[in-house]
Amino acid sequence: MRPGPDPRATRWIAVRIGALAVLLAAGFAIVAGRAFQLQVLRRDALVEEMVDQYRRQLVLKPRRGVITDRSGVLLAGSADARSVFADPVVLEKEDGRGEALRKVCQALKLDLGAARRKLGKGSRFVWIARRISPAQAAQVEAILKASRVRGLALVPETRRYYPKLELASQVLGLVGDDGEGLEGVELGLDEVLRGEPAKVPSLRDGAGKTVLGEAPTAGQAREGARVELALDQGIQLSAERALGAAVKRSRALSGMAVALDPRTGEVLAMASFPPYNPNAPKRGAELRNRAVTDSFEPGSTVKTFTIAGALAQGALRPLDPIDCGNGRYAIGAHVIHDHEALGWAGASKILAVSSNIGAAKIGARLGRAGLHESLAAFGLGEKTGVGLPGEIRGQLPPPRSEVALATQSFGHGLTANALQITTAMAAIANGGKLMRPIAVRRVVDPATGEVLQAAAPEVVRQAVPPDVAETMTRFLVGVVEDPKGTGKRARLAGWRVAGKTGTARKVDPVSGGYASDRHFSSFVGFAPAEAPRVVVGVFLDEPKGDVHGGEVAAPAFREIVEDVMRLMGVPATGPEAERLALAAAAPVEEEPEGPPPVELAARAAAPVDGASVAVPSLAGLPARSAIRSLERADLAPELDGSGRVVQQWPAAGKVVERGTRVRMRLAPTG
Repeated sequence: MRPGPDPRATRWIAVRIGALAVLLAAGFAIVAGRAFQLQVLRRDALVEEMVDQYRRQLVLKPRRGVITDRSGVLLAGSADARSVFADPVVLEKEDGRGEALRKVCQALKLDLGAARRKLGKGSRFVWIARRISPAQAAQVEAILKASRVRGLALVPETRRYYPKLELASQVLGLVGDDGEGLEGVELGLDEVLRGEPAKVPSLRDGAGKTVLGEAPTAGQAREGARVELALDQGIQLSAERALGAAVKRSRALSGMAVALDPRTGEVLAMASFPPYNPNAPKRGAELRNRAVTDSFEPGSTVKTFTIAGALAQGALRPLDPIDCGNGRYAIGAHVIHDHEALGWAGASKILAVSSNIGAAKIGARLGRAGLHESLAAFGLGEKTGVGLPGEIRGQLPPPRSEVALATQSFGHGLTANALQITTAMAAIANGGKLMRPIAVRRVVDPATGEVLQAAAPEVVRQAVPPDVAETMTRFLVGVVEDPKGTGKRARLAGWRVAGKTGTARKVDPVSGGYASDRHFSSFVGFAPAEAPRVVVGVFLDEPKGDVHGGEVAAPAFREIVEDVMRLMGVPATGPEAERLALAAAAPVEEEPEGPPPVELAARAAAPVDGASVAVPSLAGLPARSAIRSLERADLAPELDGSGRVVQQWPAAGKVVERGTRVRMRLAPTG
């Protein structure tokens, strides 16, 4: 008989089955509880997390807007480019020996050691090279394809390029690696040039690849705005060539040139030397726009505004004789000298030969408050508001002594930038109206063509009355056409030029006084004198040899203006024909009374240099022309009556000493 099952074994099996059932029940309960938690209690939160795992919103950077000149010539644009980046962790696993990295660095002409140091900084994303050329990108792509390394990759970006190379480089500025403006217009209008980034909904598949949920907007719709400058590329090129030649001829440290349309204030050219190539900027390159960022003591160009202010305030009349002290003028313990001794002279002669003493005495007539008000009226001491980054205000301190009053009258003891001085001269050319300079004409939406911003001519103030501006224009023509004028080298064969030279000593940073061997030289003027189309300023920092503005800056001014006249199609009429036409149209002026005849005779009788001169014939000339003739001969005028000259003493042709008084009787004619 077979024995039955062991009761103890049967019970143990039952216990094991029961335990397993309990465990299964407990497991089911846990799963059911977890399912309840996920499906009911945390459902909303988990749904959002799920959606976030496969849905993404891509941010597409827009293409940076273009910059053009006034005629639409492209000065700055953007092109597609590719950059190389690395994931050091993945690269270490896949390219342990560094063969792929070595080949990539060799193709890009990069230092392998420097690249490895970048990779060792602990980041998971490292730029190897930004915005490489298409040829380099093709080489890198072939290397990566052959090596099958995923730790190195190419990504698309945009590259800023400047097709005109160095042209207007300091005005345009520069863009950084991340597409932000760093200098110039690129910085000043960075917000509108960048455009609006586009956000595009997308999905991510099971492999982690991004799939667009909808087509992205067209590239043009995302492109930044188009910026149209007031610059004219032809005038800009002329200014840069003439400035560069002047700097090299004079062995100056640097230079600036500005060209303006006096009627609108538009900046037609703004050049700085030395230039740089923004396509391949080098460390230490001259990036700043010197015409707005650098200030200097302007020197004798300020005499223009001193005399204009004196005429406007009634402190001076056009034909008032001024005693220039034969080249020496003492103010307390200080003595002011002229480079050439001058006796009695009118304001036009003082301006033509650039007499410091004459300007100082005219400034004394204005007084401290009057001089400060006159110079401020021309925009000195305040920003022009051109809208370019880094513009400096300059300094126009109120003169606190008689010496400061004298030196400010001829351009020392105050500072300005090149744009300020050129803008102030443009006010003379524009009937006394000081205009706000315009660097950017328009900002345009590239997709719709809508004008987003547009600059309009803006009158800042009436610096001087129109009749004063007209008188100053005649005086400034004398600077160029007078045989002894300091601006003779600015003359043009076909157009009349009005302008003023400037030569200022620079301050010695060690001693605090003025250095004898460091100068700032300039010439600022406009043409044609009777209907100005352009105002040009040329400024040279520390020329060597002959440092006078009339010698080193005026020739560059002439070259630029001659090119501008031809580019603008201004007909050449010849200086002699223009001079006769202007003289015929000029009204006969009433002559003011001069100083007492006895004082005039006593001071004028002293010869300037001991030489002799023949008295010119003055019969039939209007007072203004007669005085000019006498001033050219270094003779002192004495007037009686108004109208035209009917008698003169001494007689025409008589040889007399320079500085001799010539009396004229005038009477109305016709």
